[in-house]
Amino acid sequence: MDHQNPNEIGTLIFKLLENCISDKEIQQLDDYLAHHPEAIHDYCNYVKNYTALRTKLNEQGRMSGEVPLEECLDQTIWQKLAEDEKTSPTVEVALEPEPKPRIFVNKVEYPKVARRVSAGAVVATAVSAAAIVLIFLFAYLAPPATGFKVAVLADSIHAKWATTSGAMDKGDPVLTSRSDVVLQEGCVTFLFDNGAQVTLEGPCAFQVRTEDQIKMRYGRLYAIVPREAVGFSVYTDNAKIIDLGTEFGVQADIGGDTSLYVMQGKTTLIAGVEASREIVEVEAGMSKRIAADTLVISDIPFLQTHFVRTIRSDSNMIWKGQKTLSLADIVGGGNGLGSGVIDMGIDLPSGNFVKPMGMPELHTTANLYRPVPTSRFIDGVFIPNGQSQQIVSSLGHVFQECPPSSGACYGTITNAIRILNAQAIQNAAVSGRWNAHCILMHANMGITYDLQAIRSLLPATKIARFQTRFGIEREAIRPEASNADFWILVDGKIRHQKIQVQEKTLFSADIEISDKDRFLTLITTDGQDPEGRIWDNMPLTAIDSDWCMYADPVLILE
Repeated sequence: MDHQNPNEIGTLIFKLLENCISDKEIQQLDDYLAHHPEAIHDYCNYVKNYTALRTKLNEQGRMSGEVPLEECLDQTIWQKLAEDEKTSPTVEVALEPEPKPRIFVNKVEYPKVARRVSAGAVVATAVSAAAIVLIFLFAYLAPPATGFKVAVLADSIHAKWATTSGAMDKGDPVLTSRSDVVLQEGCVTFLFDNGAQVTLEGPCAFQVRTEDQIKMRYGRLYAIVPREAVGFSVYTDNAKIIDLGTEFGVQADIGGDTSLYVMQGKTTLIAGVEASREIVEVEAGMSKRIAADTLVISDIPFLQTHFVRTIRSDSNMIWKGQKTLSLADIVGGGNGLGSGVIDMGIDLPSGNFVKPMGMPELHTTANLYRPVPTSRFIDGVFIPNGQSQQIVSSLGHVFQECPPSSGACYGTITNAIRILNAQAIQNAAVSGRWNAHCILMHANMGITYDLQAIRSLLPATKIARFQTRFGIEREAIRPEASNADFWILVDGKIRHQKIQVQEKTLFSADIEISDKDRFLTLITTDGQDPEGRIWDNMPLTAIDSDWCMYADPVLILE
């Protein structure tokens, strides 16, 4: 057996106790224990069990003339045991008498039976027990073999690997390794066989060591560990993080610092090795850093969105724990987390995404519900006229209270940025000016979102509320001539409305969303202004200057 192999740690301990270990092997054992302080407890138990077994066997050897324990692993001992089986004295063992029969009249005496137990057999049994202890200790302490599948690459986005040999694609098995794997760019998610999910951000270098251990050289890692995988551990050069049923992120800097952020549950953080080792418990909402030079654990600010937690390549989604999802970003062809294109819009007659160019086009194809096939999150769009039954979802929900309108509108439903002034917001709790992410909707437009599809994007979250500010945008040519109605529906039912909205003021809406709610609909109508009305000696249409917006329309996530 090659004792220079690190897999033979158990054998090295046994040779140390048997006083037949070389200086080189002692150094190997010392190095292993120095880098694996958690194995010291098991080493002590091994020595205790070995000492007790040795003492017992030596006592039996002195009484029976058996060979000492030092020869137990020598081939000659087996010959000795075989000979001893034939010559060992018989040991009388008295058996307990059988209980008195209850159905016989005469009492029957049973003779006592003598059994022969060989002292050699006792030694053989003890040696077998020692071998079993050695096998179990070896299996526990020895570093795992490499090349075994313990996970699969569940998903990846823009992943670029350092070497072709180390590259992995979605669905590929993840094998244990004792050498670094380098992800230069992008993100990947590993799903371990025990249910643990680990997301890695490039650039990073790591080793998947076992089914519940991963070593980070540098980079960021986020782990979601279910109850059945409790104990999942992340190693860095100066720390070990042991999961206790939680979600946590680990950042290993190239300079040697290690940072831990616990989002849910709690973890055990072990810093340093041997005498300098420090152990602390880190709970949800806490974050710690281990300094590379001093190994001192200190508190650091908790960052809610510091790590990529979930990725979805089918929708190009990278979620870092944001608490809001932008419906304006979805109008721009995005996933609500910033992937949408500013000034991208949806053409209502066709339901297609377009980039508006030139003067807005007039549309009059009223009361037709159009699906948006290229967005999984938008159920459909429409131009309400209130003259007939207004369908507002693919499942046939009806907007019963839809007011009569001209059935005409200008342009597209557009994803845009506008500057808001807090002074123009009714009951504003903020101050100053800021760039707002907006949905621009001229009067007589409607859009319906599929909340169920949005939930599937982030299954670990709950949609709790919808919040927005709405009103007439100030860039209208004649904002003083504007007059529009705003409607917010859930499954065809009105949840919020504001009619006869004119320029100067923005209003707020805050709507609770339940798990049973399927569709969220935003609508603008023209306020029922007459055609040909005169304004400043000019004839105006019913929809003139009705440039509406929903500012910062977001779903609040829990």
